[in-house]
Amino acid sequence: MNASPVTPVVAGVSGSPASRRAVEAAAREAAAGGHPLRLVHAFSWVPDLPAHPGTGGDLLRQARAIAGRVAPQLRVTTELLEGDPLTGLLRLSRRAALTVVGDGDLNDHVCLPRDATAVQLAARAFGTVLVTRAAPPPPGPVLLGVNGSAVPDSVLGLAFDEAARRHTGLLVVHVGEAADPVRPLDEVIASRAAGHGVAAEFRILRGDPTAVLRQESQDASLIIVGARGDLPYHGLLGSVTQTLLHHGRGPIVVVRRRTGPPAGRDHTARSVLGGAGT
Repeated sequence: MNASPVTPVVAGVSGSPASRRAVEAAAREAAAGGHPLRLVHAFSWVPDLPAHPGTGGDLLRQARAIAGRVAPQLRVTTELLEGDPLTGLLRLSRRAALTVVGDGDLNDHVCLPRDATAVQLAARAFGTVLVTRAAPPPPGPVLLGVNGSAVPDSVLGLAFDEAARRHTGLLVVHVGEAADPVRPLDEVIASRAAGHGVAAEFRILRGDPTAVLRQESQDASLIIVGARGDLPYHGLLGSVTQTLLHHGRGPIVVVRRRTGPPAGRDHTARSVLGGAGT
């Protein structure tokens, strides 16, 4: 661990199966990137009832034990937050290397609950967010969805590193016309694939981006998408990302260029998302 101030990976703890996977994933990412892990549980006092913070404390102790089994040498801290979980996680995301949270069983809802913590955090966090599922991820490739704009080198590198660590392939998908300026990615991807020893494929597909990427995501072991952007778009979640959060089977990374204070290492640098099997 380097001597400069090191920012934590933050994980929300709720006791749900998806939250357990969030703790496991966060521990792997923290260990891989040389970050400490900060486990947080939020609660609200109920007026006129005695306070019982013991339940939250028990959840945090269990979460610490889970993290310790994943990465025994990892430095782990725990914190009980009074108030709304989203408010606390958004505040902590300002200085987090990565914020990890369970999806709250989004797959089980007929309509996407836009007020769900995972959805709001993906839309409004000040850095990159990893949303985990209760079920194990499919065994397929890492899926990177790209639009017509330039793909940051750090994001492409992240996708290749994740595929290499999972011993799987990488599928990069752009939904649009064949003449789109994203086409030169072919050469970049081929060069990266050789360097990483990863089987990579770049597809330009036609159709509705939401429907196409939903279909392509069903076998993905990890889904990577970019956030909609900085202000005035910060806080808005695009329709594709909403659909992948709702219907994707694997964990999803929403990559955002940091909009809060500096966090030491930039999460989009490939050192953070390093654990396999998230």
